[in-house]
Amino acid sequence: MALHRPTAPLSDTAPVGDEGGVRDEGGVRREGFDLPAHASAVAQAREKVCGQLRHWGLPEDLGDMAQLVISEFFTNAVLHTDSGRVRCHLQVCQERLRIEVRDEGGGHVAPREAAAEDVNGRGLQLVSAVAEKWGVLGGGPHLGRVVWAELSLFAL
Repeated sequence: MALHRPTAPLSDTAPVGDEGGVRDEGGVRREGFDLPAHASAVAQAREKVCGQLRHWGLPEDLGDMAQLVISEFFTNAVLHTDSGRVRCHLQVCQERLRIEVRDEGGGHVAPREAAAEDVNGRGLQLVSAVAEKWGVLGGGPHLGRVVWAELSLFAL
């Protein structure tokens, strides 16, 4: 469970709601949502992502990869930060799906080398394997962080 501390406001870079997403003049599709930073919300995040990609008519295999990415990013935000809420943002532009997860924590995120007997510790390595690219944008301590990945719409 996340510890409670004064939280940094989550960015309003994405519309929030169940309206099916927004498409701007350039054909970019966007959707966002935020959820409490609880382990039980990870499944909700996967459902929301899967539902949105289906609504946009994107391939099922892409939805599977996106669920892996959102699950890992959201779980890390819950387990490794003291966030109260986590914001997720989806964007389809040209030939890529961009997935962003913003938490209220700080610090460095990097894949760790898991030993063969370790049960955990391979999530970001899996993200690295399925994503075209991924990274972390940090705002410093207590300012939040955005972990993002880009998936190709067609390289499935």
